[in-house]
Amino acid sequence: MHWYHGFERFVQEDVSLADRTSYKVGGPARYFARPHDDLALSLLLRRAREEAVPLHVLGGGTNLLVGDRGVDGLVVRLPQQGFAEMRREGLRVSVGAGASLPKLVKWSLTQKLSGLECLVGVPGTVGAALRMNAGGKYGEIGSRVLSVSGVELDGKPFRFDTAQCGFRYRDSDLKDRFVTRCELELEPSEPAIADDLIRLIIGEKSKSQPLDRRSAGCVFKNPKLPGVPPAGKLIDELGLKGLRVGGASVSELHANFVVTDRWATATDVVGLIRHLRRTVQRERGVLLDLEIAAWGVGADEVAA
Repeated sequence: MHWYHGFERFVQEDVSLADRTSYKVGGPARYFARPHDDLALSLLLRRAREEAVPLHVLGGGTNLLVGDRGVDGLVVRLPQQGFAEMRREGLRVSVGAGASLPKLVKWSLTQKLSGLECLVGVPGTVGAALRMNAGGKYGEIGSRVLSVSGVELDGKPFRFDTAQCGFRYRDSDLKDRFVTRCELELEPSEPAIADDLIRLIIGEKSKSQPLDRRSAGCVFKNPKLPGVPPAGKLIDELGLKGLRVGGASVSELHANFVVTDRWATATDVVGLIRHLRRTVQRERGVLLDLEIAAWGVGADEVAA
């Protein structure tokens, strides 16, 4: 009898993850689940913990690299049905973690609510955005959070206020928890100001980011060291724009983006990331930390 006996309704084996990530590379998940509600999720996580099955949380797959060998263990993704509802009460918005972040931003503007414009152009799900405190130079999602609820990896429910979430630059204390919904505090919208900011952000991104290519966004976090430039500038200054390994290459528009061609493999991406990290550390003495998640990839494979 398999470990997920009783959960066959929403657990499958050997499911491809390549089409579920923006890189479009990588192998399958040994087990893949789409539980239909919080209770089903909680019971499944409890069973996985009891059976010592490794667990991975999949959002929109836009900030993720999956190795060619695939992922051992259980990959869980929240379905839209049951986990994507958006509701408002005054200036407060409740949204499911499975909702599309771009859809949430657009919906908030139709509700004449402001505060999420800084997330225009950021792909993925709300849950993934919360876990990594997604944002840019105009703001981050964590600044709008009142509370986050979900399920611990052992199946126990949790509810955190903003302080307990531990939001920080491209990270939070939600990384090892399964977020299912959140409550945000927004502001009355001033359409002209919101539209100006949106046009500014879209214009900047279209000029500086390879939006029409397969990528996972910025590969590396920007170093928080005095006098050290952002990761993209470090890579650019070393003449590494356009560097290619197989079907993966450093974007000519933004050096912190690795883009993939149709024939690319995850091994190509891994090899390029390793080369970039080693070169920057050797030439500048700076160790670049990954901003993207890497599943089924050994730490030694991308080590500097």
